[in-house]
Amino acid sequence: MFTRSIRQWLGSLKDGELILAKQTYEEHFSDMKEATFYQLLARLCVEKTIGKLAKGLYFKPYKGDLERKPTKEDLIAFFTNKHRNGMIVGEQLLNNKGIISTDCKVVNIYTNVLEIKTKRNICGLNIQNVEVDFKSPIILQTIEVLEIIENIDDFTNVNLEVLENILHEYANHYDAAILSKVLIKKSYKKRVVNAVKVILEHYGVQNDLVRYLNSASKYDFPKAISEALGL
Repeated sequence: MFTRSIRQWLGSLKDGELILAKQTYEEHFSDMKEATFYQLLARLCVEKTIGKLAKGLYFKPYKGDLERKPTKEDLIAFFTNKHRNGMIVGEQLLNNKGIISTDCKVVNIYTNVLEIKTKRNICGLNIQNVEVDFKSPIILQTIEVLEIIENIDDFTNVNLEVLENILHEYANHYDAAILSKVLIKKSYKKRVVNAVKVILEHYGVQNDLVRYLNSASKYDFPKAISEALGL
């Protein structure tokens, strides 16, 4: 009976549609024991009624091509959902912003839909769960700037004009409460927080970021940002 219920539910999905097992269990099959649900998924995987990409992540197979799997682009779309559930970070973010131009081999993603909280590599994507509201533009902007600061000095040929424009725009929209929320959910090194402090002070924006820092420490400041701001 339970197997038939899962088969019927799979029939309502599109080919290649991605499935989070825990979410699916809670929303559709909580009337059976969770262990039973996972046992049935394992059986359905063997007979290729459902495909498995990683622990807890499945997909509906493609008719006529049971060996086909969702693409990297499909996974990015699933975990970011047009910035409703996540965002691309790291090197690819800097590329997308026009700050650098590189051939990015690995895409890093923060998402709030991943069931396992530790960082995972799924089909060539490094994915980490970060419980923030990605639908908020100021949260996206805040994380973008933190990521830029953290990664910028790993690259050469930085577009300093684009970089300065992004930092200036962030300073104009700085929200102390939002930054605090982000830092609670995703830890960044103190040198990154110190860089935000220096950037805000450069643009005359008052802040209390000193409370995150050690007054006896000297923090490295990104060379590219120093050049972009003329410091």
